[in-house]
Amino acid sequence: MMAKGKRFLRGTRLAVTVLALALSSRTSHAAQAKDAAQAVRHAAPSSSYAAQSMSYPAQSASAAQPYHLPPDKLRKAIVLGVIRPMLSFGAEFGQVAILWILLASGFSARLSDWASARSKRGWLRALLFAAILVALLFFAVDLTTDAIGHAFSLRYGISIEPWPAWLLDQAKTLGLAVCLETPAIALLYGLMRWRWSRKRYWLWFAAASVPVVVLGTFLLPSVIDPLFNFFEPLAKSHPALVEQLERVVARTGTSIPPERMFLMKASDKTTGLNAYVTGIGASKRIVVWDTTADRMPTDEILFTFAHESGHYVLNHIPQGLAFGIAGIFVFFWAVATTAEWFWRRFGARWQIGELASLPGLAVILLAFSLLQIAAEPIGNAFSRHIEHEADVYGQEAIHGLVADPQKTAIASFNRLGEAYLDDPNPNPFLVFWTYNHPSTQTRAEFAEQYDPWQPGRTPRFFSK
Repeated sequence: MMAKGKRFLRGTRLAVTVLALALSSRTSHAAQAKDAAQAVRHAAPSSSYAAQSMSYPAQSASAAQPYHLPPDKLRKAIVLGVIRPMLSFGAEFGQVAILWILLASGFSARLSDWASARSKRGWLRALLFAAILVALLFFAVDLTTDAIGHAFSLRYGISIEPWPAWLLDQAKTLGLAVCLETPAIALLYGLMRWRWSRKRYWLWFAAASVPVVVLGTFLLPSVIDPLFNFFEPLAKSHPALVEQLERVVARTGTSIPPERMFLMKASDKTTGLNAYVTGIGASKRIVVWDTTADRMPTDEILFTFAHESGHYVLNHIPQGLAFGIAGIFVFFWAVATTAEWFWRRFGARWQIGELASLPGLAVILLAFSLLQIAAEPIGNAFSRHIEHEADVYGQEAIHGLVADPQKTAIASFNRLGEAYLDDPNPNPFLVFWTYNHPSTQTRAEFAEQYDPWQPGRTPRFFSK
């Protein structure tokens, strides 16, 4: 519900990032409990760095704001407001730097020679080259920044996941990255070399990504998510809560049967609160974390569930898929164009005779990483838009089910913001660039003034 980050597969390179483009519209607040460092690395709510170090009294005096923190937690939120963007941008630009070093040092060319000496089969050479490149980037960038993030997450009480369990999750992430990204990169290599596809390899690769996106969205809740967390029907442990949630279902007129309501055990990894909608078609479901079910008042859970029902009813996942698929073609064209420029400018220096080669794949990944950073605000703007729609829908949906929808929504945002130590006064640039949800303060301010049942106002999604 409150996500400012990406889900399980962080999409630092090709296949996983393709999925992220489509899945970003329904991410969770802390990018899921499987990696509490994501709450630090990708949440990214913060104020300007210079102001943060001197603004305790001024921000403490902002208790009149609808979302605010007690002084001790405000200080922590301000510190995390510096750490989060540093880790987020550090991971992104760190990958660019590592790829540049691999190319400029000639390592990518030597790795190509090593892979070529191991096999005469082009597809096997491509798999060897890609697997090693994926693993190198994971250890050099992802594992390093995530470990720093997890350390801070433990220090500030957002994560309670022990290091051995965290490392196991990282091993699973590495396994998925190698299994998914390696064949994707190998396919790209083939498309760059096959006579029938080499002139428009980016178009063929984008077209091949479309079914991967759809299939990945379908399989994510039933195949990938259970690798990191335990799920069970919500009715099994919280039957009374399911009865309350069915009031929201009746109010919205949606078809969300109890068998599509799941409880995720997050309490052994994080103190955070969350609920989210995931999947498509037969795999579509709403998931509530056990921390949410056990610690949030029922009225606030109803609002959280109504928000997620908004994603469900307003078809935000199909919209996200359509947005991602449309963007894939433009994005990969831009990647191919940029990679071609890099090769023409630096190819001789990097010992790369042609772009359609194994070391040329590193050039593609370099262009991909740079453009991914540049395109981040576009996807996040779309995500913030649909998250705002879900906020509106959720607040309207609980009208008549709770005593005061405005106060309930504000209380929910305060509880969630406090759980993740969100800065009440984030830097507008960071909101624009890194937030895939509106800031907690913005959401609370909207909830405070939004009452469409007043005379002269009209609800957006429901009738008076």
